[in-house]
Amino acid sequence: MHESSPPLSKAAAAYASLRRKIQTGELAPGERVTLHQLAEMQGMSLTPVREALKRLVAEGFAVHDEHVGTRIVEFTSQRVEQIYRLRTVLEPMAVRLAAQRADDESEYILGEFLRRTEAAQTPQQRAEANEQFHFALYRLSGDRMLVGFIEQLWAGVPYTAQRIYRDPEGGRRSSREHRRIAEAVAAGDPETASAELELHIGQGLMSALASFEL
Repeated sequence: MHESSPPLSKAAAAYASLRRKIQTGELAPGERVTLHQLAEMQGMSLTPVREALKRLVAEGFAVHDEHVGTRIVEFTSQRVEQIYRLRTVLEPMAVRLAAQRADDESEYILGEFLRRTEAAQTPQQRAEANEQFHFALYRLSGDRMLVGFIEQLWAGVPYTAQRIYRDPEGGRRSSREHRRIAEAVAAGDPETASAELELHIGQGLMSALASFEL
């Protein structure tokens, strides 16, 4: 059984929602935002949204300038490389832990999320199913702090940068990679699982960098 999460404060809920809007592109890279605009978007008072916006700025999802206001951070190739460099360290660590703790429940959970990725049809569905599979995998590590750091990295890469999911063949290739990772975890093989994941992340990096060539 997985532990239930405590209820979020209003500021934490606003932060999570706004961070998600950045990831999905509803708040676009470079877009200027105001406190009142975001409060209206969230249906909240100014206070929790102000706290959420401060946190987004502190964590690098938005930037503030006294003269021009606040805007969503620009997505650059340098930012992509920084994010993926950290992903290549943290995510294989989570997968190794997951493989070391593997049991029948792990195999069942991963099987369920694999089916979702393989059934996804649209680019949005493929991107969402991919994310759901990865975090089902990382949660099996049992390390909440590690998963939290990984979540922050993923939120820094908007779906629009994930070109692989606009290509059905790319999505199918990704699903095959997912299956190899899941099989290694279920078999309790941390070395193979982490090696397969590193290759998978490398494919994601190339896809994200290719978005700058369009």
